[in-house]
Amino acid sequence: MTDRIVAARGVDTVAGLTAWFSSRGVPGAEIGLLPSPESTGYSHETIVFARNGERLIARVEPMGEHNVFPDPDLEVEYKLLDAISGRDVPLPQLHGFERDPSFLGAPFYVMEYLDGLVPPDSPPYCMGGWLYESTEKLRAQVWLSGLEAMARVHRIDTSELGFVNCGRPLGFDGEVQYWDAYAAFAGGDIAAPVKRAWEWIKSNRPPDMTTALCWGDSRLGNQMFRDGTCIGLLDWEMACLSDPRQDLGWFIYFDDVFASGLGVARLDGIPTKEETIARYEELTGTTVGNLDFFELFSGVRFALIMQRLFSLQMEMGKLPEDSLMPRDNFITVHLAKLCDEKGVP
Repeated sequence: MTDRIVAARGVDTVAGLTAWFSSRGVPGAEIGLLPSPESTGYSHETIVFARNGERLIARVEPMGEHNVFPDPDLEVEYKLLDAISGRDVPLPQLHGFERDPSFLGAPFYVMEYLDGLVPPDSPPYCMGGWLYESTEKLRAQVWLSGLEAMARVHRIDTSELGFVNCGRPLGFDGEVQYWDAYAAFAGGDIAAPVKRAWEWIKSNRPPDMTTALCWGDSRLGNQMFRDGTCIGLLDWEMACLSDPRQDLGWFIYFDDVFASGLGVARLDGIPTKEETIARYEELTGTTVGNLDFFELFSGVRFALIMQRLFSLQMEMGKLPEDSLMPRDNFITVHLAKLCDEKGVP
């Protein structure tokens, strides 16, 4: 359960939320903290609470030096969600953003609590949990419903959404700039398979690049389902305006890395890569080419993020100082395999 005192901030959560609702014209709100999900992501703190019996979520911006992403800006994330709410994308209802840190020790926003199931990351859904235990028919329905929800994001008009890139170039140029900087932010030397794939990616981008709104962390583990239907897309801190195939590549890559990357089989019933691409093309009216490029790009990004996470664990004493985990793990091994399979020199 989330502690009454917000971790590392010395702020009384109940008092802070009560004061916040009062400041918004809802005095006398009775706040009670509720158990948080087993996994709420690494980059933001998630507080589950009830206000006068209504369950809600507070998503709090990370503070301090131990951040997964550089320069986190929860206000940009909220502004994006507010802009695309009501555009046929399954999202929780928003209840407001607060930039004043006096309430919870950091900026935060409050949103609807969705009641549903999320395919687990620990253990990965191909190894255990509700999707593992479900029927092949339900697995296929979950996968295709999640794919459809992601495709809806790519059809959104982006003419007023340039703020999402936070000043970096729109399109894939912005992604190259961001992940070049992230490689330095991750800490320490970059693993050889990451260098190999990243240099190839920067020199071999497809000629048919387009730009759309990308959700960013587009995978089953960030989708909530009810009766096999996606009811919510979660975790938007990686959103950007870039080629939408990077979302599709991430969606497919994660199913692969948490299966073959860990030496286990994909779940029966989940459509193949080829079937997934064909359905995505039907949903978007586009032709998907060069997806190998975007799968490699997914492997680079995930390896860098995990390098940052492992480096943080070393800094906090959760891993030995001489641990090889930041650069030698199942993700980098899998990326080396992908490079070999896809002919990356």
